[in-house]
Amino acid sequence: MSGIVRAASRPGLVALMAALAVAWGCASGPAADFGASPPAGSLFLYPERIPLGDGTYTEAERGILFVPANRSNPASGVLAIEIYRFRAAPGADPATPPIFRLYGGPNFPGLEAWLDPEYYDTQIRPYREVADFVVVGQRGIGSSKPNTVCEPPRPVALDATLEERADALRDAAERCRSFWAERGLDLKGLNVLEAAADVNDVRRALGYDRIQLWGGSFGSHWAMAVMRVYPETVVRAVLRGLEGPDHTYDMPSGVLEGLAGIAAAADTATALAGHIPPAGLMATYKEIIHRLEQQPVTVTVETEETGGPVTVTVDADAVRAVALFGGAAGWPRHVLAMHKGDFTTAARALVRDRLRPGYQTASYFMLDCGSGISPERDARLRSDPAIRYVGDLGWWYRTNCAVWDSDLGDDFRRNFDTDIPTVLVHGDWDTSTPLANALELAPHFRNSRLVIVRGGSHGALIEAMEASPEFHQAILHFFTTGDMSRLPDEVVLPPVRWAVP
Repeated sequence: MSGIVRAASRPGLVALMAALAVAWGCASGPAADFGASPPAGSLFLYPERIPLGDGTYTEAERGILFVPANRSNPASGVLAIEIYRFRAAPGADPATPPIFRLYGGPNFPGLEAWLDPEYYDTQIRPYREVADFVVVGQRGIGSSKPNTVCEPPRPVALDATLEERADALRDAAERCRSFWAERGLDLKGLNVLEAAADVNDVRRALGYDRIQLWGGSFGSHWAMAVMRVYPETVVRAVLRGLEGPDHTYDMPSGVLEGLAGIAAAADTATALAGHIPPAGLMATYKEIIHRLEQQPVTVTVETEETGGPVTVTVDADAVRAVALFGGAAGWPRHVLAMHKGDFTTAARALVRDRLRPGYQTASYFMLDCGSGISPERDARLRSDPAIRYVGDLGWWYRTNCAVWDSDLGDDFRRNFDTDIPTVLVHGDWDTSTPLANALELAPHFRNSRLVIVRGGSHGALIEAMEASPEFHQAILHFFTTGDMSRLPDEVVLPPVRWAVP
């Protein structure tokens, strides 16, 4: 690779990143001259010292790799992708290919934001016992540069219609898209195929012939793109919370199945005995939806956003939104409170959504909207009867993606077959990437083991490794040898510590 630079101290990187900030973030206007950029392939690494919980330190190499902003446009310039490399611990077999960790979202802020001693001990140290561990940043997001932040949508009235909310989203998308396009960023390069090429460029820059992949959620989607385009470079993979080529938009029926599993466990939980109505938690939840479809309720709450009491109308949509946050342990308590007429949580969520809406980066929208949805899946989603209970999960994407013009096409969204040894881990209570995703994809991974984590959420791999030392060792054994024989078909998590009403 050209232009490789290795620095002995952090200040050099600080100066380099300052130059990037001038180039990307401090330009005075659309016609600003960004100045000369390092050539694509330039790698800058420096040593990072990380404090541990016992008062000692560990080391990593941290830095950036400059990659083409859009490989199909030679004039597009470069982006900076942040990299961490943790060298394998003494005693690891040096012949074991490195493990490349691909994070989800796409909204990875960069490892520094999470890298405390506990995170290191649980999320990094075990893999260093096997091989080098490499974290690859996400183009256009977080600690990679530019971080393509958007201004949030303007607040809307508490009683805003769906179309008024959609107008606010589209306006925010248009403003963000215009901002970055006017400053010279080739937005077309912010897609998962380019992100897969980033991984391949990192592999080559760090001197590896072949790698292993560990990806969860969007990271699994990203890893599949690497496996599809660069199969000869991937020795094996572990994928969690699977998001296949056509799974960016969640299917309502899959989400409802996850909720039904949580509800069934809550129905028999000792901690909730006497609290669950005779019909069961899921029937109770559906009854609340039916009731508010006919007659919304008026609720007065105090919120941080309003600085005092405010009265809002809670409808079925507000209740559906509550179903998708709070985690398995807390959701039953929300349902039981609403069953008794307490809609405080839903009301506060509604106020927060209207007055302090969160938003993502331009790269997030280009990546996810680029992956998109096939016409067949879109038709199934729109007609899915589970929309009544979890909402139209395609509405938010459809509203925003109309602005970004980034679709990769239906050929990209077709499932592909692979013989790369792969462990697929999925929780049956995952309401972010439903288990149905894994069941659809598993036959296409012709040399794989699907491990279902009973009671597992979106973080099922970590949950299973923490709950089962045998599974923990089996995963590390797979990363070391490729042997899947020690892996079970399922891992059953310990009983949930339910939030009691």
